[in-house]
Amino acid sequence: MSSSRAERILAVDDDLGMRRALSRTLAPPYEVELAATSAEARERLKLSRFDVALVDIQLDDGDGYRLCREIREKSPETDVILITGSHSEPDEKLFRSLEEGAFYFLLKPFERRVLRALVDRCLALQRERRAKESYARELAHDLERARRFQASLVPKEPLRDFGWHVEGRLRSCEALGGDFFLSLPGPDGALIFAISDIVGHGVRAAMYAGMLRSLLDSARRRDPDPAKVQSELLSGIEFFEDESSATLVYGLLLPDGRLRYFNAGHPRPLVVRGSSELESLRTTTLLLNPLLPRLQGEVEEIRLFPGERLLAFTDGAYEVLDGSEREWGLDGLRTALLETRGRSPGDALDEILERIFGHAAGRPLADDATVLLVERTPT
Repeated sequence: MSSSRAERILAVDDDLGMRRALSRTLAPPYEVELAATSAEARERLKLSRFDVALVDIQLDDGDGYRLCREIREKSPETDVILITGSHSEPDEKLFRSLEEGAFYFLLKPFERRVLRALVDRCLALQRERRAKESYARELAHDLERARRFQASLVPKEPLRDFGWHVEGRLRSCEALGGDFFLSLPGPDGALIFAISDIVGHGVRAAMYAGMLRSLLDSARRRDPDPAKVQSELLSGIEFFEDESSATLVYGLLLPDGRLRYFNAGHPRPLVVRGSSELESLRTTTLLLNPLLPRLQGEVEEIRLFPGERLLAFTDGAYEVLDGSEREWGLDGLRTALLETRGRSPGDALDEILERIFGHAAGRPLADDATVLLVERTPT
């Protein structure tokens, strides 16, 4: 409601003197319309919207309780104050008034200042409620725009080049998440991938994820070598608050099948070899946190042969719980990786996600879940 419009009150009472008293008490500043019967009140309610209705319980053509219920059903934003001159069974009348959805209940006679204060308070609460609802709508709109923007940063298509296939999936537990992954072409036939998890989730985690992604993107543009990227990340994480931190795996895929990478406190990626054996890539340095020692870790190097795969993932991909609070665990993820190795990378990722959500059995995820598959394509 616009604050420039005078708030409107409907006063329903079969006593002419009471109607006039109500009008003199409330107008101005409020616009007051008067009705002597339930029927007249219903007609006025068809034509206009009112912020507050003052309704006598005992009307010549019906009871005010019923009219109160009708008003609340047809116009929930209209508050009703019930009034009566009958002093018998006041507790019962108060209970019935609340049961019918009335804002308050007044016994005649009452002081004008009491009525005025009551109506003022009722309308003030309405303004506060509308302000909160407006803020909530704006916040929801902003969150949706932020969600769409964050989703636009996730690679939509697999990256296939120079004998590599890189593809990922990300599922946030909230509208905004703290996970991200990227896959990009690099110089001289190399490909770049990264996967990261900000501790926590929601808006705050999404903000830090965006800042870290921007820092990572800037670093790899200057020099995609893992050692150089790691150095820039360690020197640029001052934007993290003390309790904030992130884990990250960054890899450079070379045309000859080598992978050079560093792992900053992230869950260890799994490699499935041609003999169906699984290896875990080791962690090379501490997670990213401004309070921890910023030690430059080693850059590791492995080689993948045609048909071999690497699966990188965030902890939300295996810490998912079922209805009995049992974790799917790394064993579930390892089994899924082995049992999907004969399928295309995209189908394998979809199957892994299906198993994650299948284990959750309808429960919402408690954390973001991201999986990233790297395959050395068969010749």
